[in-house]
Amino acid sequence: MSKCYIHPKKNSIHVCIECSKSICHECTFQEVIASRTIRTYRNQRDMEYDYGFYCPNCFITRSKEKGYDKGPRGVYFRFNNSTTILGNTILWSFFIGGLIINIFFPIGYILWVGTVISMIALKLNAKKQYERYLKAAELTGKMPKKNELSKAPKRLKSICPSCGFENPTGSKFCNECGNLL
Repeated sequence: MSKCYIHPKKNSIHVCIECSKSICHECTFQEVIASRTIRTYRNQRDMEYDYGFYCPNCFITRSKEKGYDKGPRGVYFRFNNSTTILGNTILWSFFIGGLIINIFFPIGYILWVGTVISMIALKLNAKKQYERYLKAAELTGKMPKKNELSKAPKRLKSICPSCGFENPTGSKFCNECGNLL
């Protein structure tokens, strides 16, 4: 059995569909790459989805194409690189529809419930995709790991210009001689 190219001690379970590298379970990023209708009955469709498995490097490339790397901030106003174009369309349809109906009938605010639900769904989806992007970036080493951020060097202590004593960070006066820092 082949080994994962990122984790050489782990057995691979999938092959990346872009670069054909062997990847373990931890390095596998699953995406829907195609869908098709297999049966329609009384206006209900049964859909079949094709999934592709990506290695972290190829997933980062795909993430940038799909807009996953931008995170949940500003997701309501992105149409080109939105995580879901359908979600944005539903959000703005409910919002604008509610405004227009509210002009003629005072019940248009009911459509804003759909706006709020769409906003929550978009934000959660964008957050989930961004976390997947961060995981892929962490696996490839293009981003510092979470535990390395806590090992960052601490801020320099304040040194007194007259006596040279090292004071705690944020001190306004020297603890040794009392001079202003």
